[in-house]
Amino acid sequence: MAERAASAPSPEPLPVLQWAQEHGEVGGVRTSHHQLTSVLRAEGLTVDYVDTGSARRAAAMLPRLAHRAVHLLHLTRLWRAMLLAPAFALLRGRTVLVLHSGSTGGQVARMPWWRRRALVLALYAYDEIWAVNDEIGTILPEALRSRVTVVTPFDPSAAPVPSSVEREPHALALSTNAGLPHYNADLGVEVTRLVRERWLDATLTVLAYGNDTPAVEALRRLAEAEPWLTVAFDSSPDEVSTVLARVGTFLRPTSWDGDSVIVREAQAAGATVVASDSAPRPAGVVIAPLDAEAIAAAVLDGGPVSDGSGLAQTTLAQAVRAAEASLARG
Repeated sequence: MAERAASAPSPEPLPVLQWAQEHGEVGGVRTSHHQLTSVLRAEGLTVDYVDTGSARRAAAMLPRLAHRAVHLLHLTRLWRAMLLAPAFALLRGRTVLVLHSGSTGGQVARMPWWRRRALVLALYAYDEIWAVNDEIGTILPEALRSRVTVVTPFDPSAAPVPSSVEREPHALALSTNAGLPHYNADLGVEVTRLVRERWLDATLTVLAYGNDTPAVEALRRLAEAEPWLTVAFDSSPDEVSTVLARVGTFLRPTSWDGDSVIVREAQAAGATVVASDSAPRPAGVVIAPLDAEAIAAAVLDGGPVSDGSGLAQTTLAQAVRAAEASLARG
């Protein structure tokens, strides 16, 4: 019998280029793409950055753009996806738009009809669209909807190991990006005041990050008058991990939200998460109406628990592996 021809070797996976603010970005987006880098490099993939936060650092990567790669563009704002679409249409390899924000549907709703049409045309520049919920998919034509994969931005395999600090059952925490209104840090403060009517030793740690705004300064001034309130600004990942391992409850009283990295980090660290019911939440999160009394009651006595509907368990690393497999097949 004739000897079978040896099967062709599998092609080497393409390098991954992450387009993101490597140095200047903070919060969940930065945590997410850094976790992804850690996971992929541990698997032997080449991962580099095109730093969209610096024209000089981005220009240094121009020679790399002549080669095939998996290009991941991490964004929260759709207008930037429209702006960069012509460049991504010319890149070699596989191009992916990664939409981290839960505000996608609201951004589209606020667009005039002509800009919405321009958005749809711009999105054809990207081979795939990965989003933290399917809001974008619901407004796209079928040809584009098939490119959408719903992902979670959190990868537990790369998350910080929870600290061994002692848990304080009546300690609460929340996070706020620059004190922006939709994070409702002030509401979290009011929730803690109500909780303290029963739990006299209850405390609140506000993890603020991003721009050091007047809203953050107002929280600091409030903390000077309230010994149970602490405001930490731009804490390191290890410091955040220690807070999440220490507190009994993590509050997420947001007006709108996506699949939040810090919510999943809090769960992984063993904290109970109590969140507003204004957005899909990971399984196990206690949900309540966006109201101080309702959220305080959920902290004290529990409440309905999310089953995770509307969110995915597919991690960004798994989506990258699928993209690489698709390229290898075709």
